[in-house]
Amino acid sequence: MPEASGAGAHNANVPGVERAAILLLSLGEDNASEVLKHMGPKEVQKLGTAMATLSNVSRDMVGAVLQDFVTTVQNQTALGIGADDYIRNVLVNALGADKAGGVIDRILLGKNSKGLEQLKWMDPRQIAELIRLEHPQIIA
Repeated sequence: MPEASGAGAHNANVPGVERAAILLLSLGEDNASEVLKHMGPKEVQKLGTAMATLSNVSRDMVGAVLQDFVTTVQNQTALGIGADDYIRNVLVNALGADKAGGVIDRILLGKNSKGLEQLKWMDPRQIAELIRLEHPQIIA
C-alpha cells in the first residue's frame, strides 16, 4: 500500500480506501464503530486492512482528507436558503419548544464547525454512505 506522506501529497494520489481509513481513524473509536456498523463485511474488512497498514500519514494529509470530506458533504447536502428556519419549525412542531431547543442548537451550531467538529453532528449512516461512495474499489 502506498505511503500517504510528503508535503506535496494530494488526495488524488491516495486511493479512496486509504482516504476512508484516514477519515475513520480521525473520528475516534466510538464514531468509527458507528460508521462501520452500517457497512457490509467486505467493506469493513477492506477498511480495517487499510487502517492497519497506513503509515507515515502527515498532519497535512489528514487535514486534506478531512477538508475534502467536508467539501463533499457540503456539496451533497446543501439545501439552500431558509434551511435554518425550516429545521427550527419542523423540530419545534415535532418535539415541542423545550425539547427542540437543545437539538436545534446542536444542529445549527454544528453546521458552522470545521473538520472533525462537523463530523460530530453527522449521522453515522451518512458518513458510511459517503465513504461507501468514495471510490468504486471500496465496494469490490
